[in-house]
Amino acid sequence: MAFAFLFALLVAYLLGSIPSGVIISRVFAKRDVRDIGSGHTGALNTFRAAGFLPAAFAFLADTGKAIVTLEIARVVTASDWGVALAGIAVVIGHCLPIYTRFHGGMGLATGGAALFWLDAPVLFALILAWFPLRLILKHSPRASMAVALLLPALLGVTNAPAPTLGFGIGAGAVLFLRHLGDWRR
Repeated sequence: MAFAFLFALLVAYLLGSIPSGVIISRVFAKRDVRDIGSGHTGALNTFRAAGFLPAAFAFLADTGKAIVTLEIARVVTASDWGVALAGIAVVIGHCLPIYTRFHGGMGLATGGAALFWLDAPVLFALILAWFPLRLILKHSPRASMAVALLLPALLGVTNAPAPTLGFGIGAGAVLFLRHLGDWRR
């Protein structure tokens, strides 16, 4: 059982580490997405580097790796905790990918896809909350940080199962900390 958990976490981290935006921007625009805009490797910066279609592909790849990871964890561990922990690991992999010397994306698409798998209504509530928070805080990273803090709170209020709440606490912390560097930007 312990081996299954370790295997699922390793696969989750390694799949999460695949730098979709880097690969896609190089294929479509012959540019390194890390040299443009914020320097992050996600879909928004891929849009800046290569345009709408490559950004859409990066978004689909970043969300897809979360869904694939959680399905692998479900099969391998047969445990809700295994799936939740794999969800945290895939977000960490996306934010701190080994393949690009730990320089990755912000984790919103990957984390959102994992949350969609675990508790879609909470994801939709957080998406709806992000827009007024963005207007109030006048800054996208700060709105994302606020949503990251809301994630475990909302899961707690909705009586989510313990593994899903654990995901919310872990992924929320990773996303909050990942956006902290953009606080003043």
